Amino acid sequence: MIETRKKKEFLLDFMEDLEEKASKKGSYQVPFLEKTLEFMDRPDEPEILLPPYLDSDKKIAVNAFSFDDENSVLDLYVVNYNFEQNEDDLLDISMSSISEIANKAKRFITNHKLLIETLDRSLQSFDLAKLIGEEWDNISEVNIFVITNQYYSSNKPVEVKIPGIETVNVQVWDLNRVQQLILAEQGIETDYIDFEKDFNETFEMILVPDPRSEIKDFDCYVGYISAELLAKAYDEWGQKLVERNVRSFLQARGGTNKGIRDTLKDPIQRNMFVVYNNGISTVARTADIEKIENGANTYKIKGLSGWQIVNGGQTTASIHNAYKEGIELKDVYVQAKLTILQKNEFTTHDQHLLEDEIVSRISQYANTQNKINKSDLLANTRFMSDLEKFSRNIWIPVTDGRRPESKWYFERARGQYMVDISRRKRGKEQTAFKKQYPKDYVLTKVDIAKHFISWEGYPQVSSKGGEGAFKKFMDLNKSFWKSDDGNQTKITLSIYQKLIARSIIFLRVQEIVGNMEIKGYKANVNYYTTAMLNELYGTKIDLLTVWESQNLSDKWDDVIRTIADRTLLFLRQSAGDKNVTQWAKQEGCWSEYKNTCSHELKNLI
Repeated sequence: MIETRKKKEFLLDFMEDLEEKASKKGSYQVPFLEKTLEFMDRPDEPEILLPPYLDSDKKIAVNAFSFDDENSVLDLYVVNYNFEQNEDDLLDISMSSISEIANKAKRFITNHKLLIETLDRSLQSFDLAKLIGEEWDNISEVNIFVITNQYYSSNKPVEVKIPGIETVNVQVWDLNRVQQLILAEQGIETDYIDFEKDFNETFEMILVPDPRSEIKDFDCYVGYISAELLAKAYDEWGQKLVERNVRSFLQARGGTNKGIRDTLKDPIQRNMFVVYNNGISTVARTADIEKIENGANTYKIKGLSGWQIVNGGQTTASIHNAYKEGIELKDVYVQAKLTILQKNEFTTHDQHLLEDEIVSRISQYANTQNKINKSDLLANTRFMSDLEKFSRNIWIPVTDGRRPESKWYFERARGQYMVDISRRKRGKEQTAFKKQYPKDYVLTKVDIAKHFISWEGYPQVSSKGGEGAFKKFMDLNKSFWKSDDGNQTKITLSIYQKLIARSIIFLRVQEIVGNMEIKGYKANVNYYTTAMLNELYGTKIDLLTVWESQNLSDKWDDVIRTIADRTLLFLRQSAGDKNVTQWAKQEGCWSEYKNTCSHELKNLI
């Protein structure tokens, strides 16, 4: 009952924000996709197809794509938006429907040769078909993301096979998954798992000695857990066990996961699993632990509250997959580490911040088998915390004699703004909060990063996506968050104001470009236009003046339009036979753009 009520409240908040954006764009699919993408943390920024590709007769559909040329991974996104979804019914979607939607994206790939011949060459969907054709021999993995505003309650993995592609993964992003991710980011989940009662099995671990005695922030245990118990726990609790895992994809069909499955299938290799596998690293808030008499510092783990598998999500999902296939797991064990946070009178840290810091460090250091997103790992630095504090305390200036009423809202953790709203009562409390922190003034850490580095002359990095942009942003601001001698440089008010000013400029560029009749590559045009504006006219634009007026003077509007037009023309022409989106990510693209276009654009004002 409580869970249903939370779902309804979340859906209302989610849809309220979506309605505002849809009314401006005249479409629900695009803003819904954009909103969901904010939570997905893919290594390459998806190119949203405008218009999306849809062939109802051939049952083909794609809404967005990206290609990681370094790892030869193609991502396709397909949106399922049900206009009948509402808080009274909470509509579900079946596994067969998810499979049908995923196959629409698959058919784009299997029909790419025909599409190259028939599609209008000016369409982004043509570029996608051409990219697939050019990279066909190199593509090693395809990820199909089904984005739906319904609830995929069964949460069963969906199988799709594409001839010639070794690994095909289907990942479902429904409203429930977005809600769970937001709750996990805020440290809200506190579910208790009773191993002894629910699964009739416990596991034993050894407490690692710590000389700090009473003032320590955590206890650390090492040992092993039976693969069958781990599989049963995951079968019961599913995604909740891995929400804090920085790897967003946990299905069991990648190369590493196939190796795990093959090991478990082989009766001889199965008993060597604990030797071959790196195991799991986990955290919990509280534990029901019993000291084992005559044991060498050994304890029985009977139950855990807020248990999270921080590293080893791939291992867990693979073991669960084997369990569901009926593979014998008897006498298979997984080495495990368990960190339990301690609350004591000497602890001065905020408990959630302490947990975030420990989780981030475990994620960073415990396992390097797969790529880890730095944006999540660095979100808890002093630098990011200071930005958050400034945004909660600094009022937006007004020029008409009234008192300030609003502030910018920096979202350090994903979904933080929605959680802050949901903590307030509907009606006056939420209205007052939204007045103080308007939705149009919410900036995520990736937003801040892209706006900053685009202005500073790195549009090619912004074009690579949020992960690359955030890393570059942190590198450029390293003096504020990392210091070898321990004397960290502090962020001042003017530094914060100039940071927001860069976002104000970028958002103005984005607004102008959005109103222009530009078909495709708007994100790249935004990044390159912003960079060129600063390259040619940065000395004439005072960032503190932009902050004080909360706007870029309209005298720059025509300049921005001219630069944007030239940017799009340059990107298309200079790409030649190359894919425009991939070309925009190259250092050579930005260098050539400056060399080719600076002269004709430098005297616009």
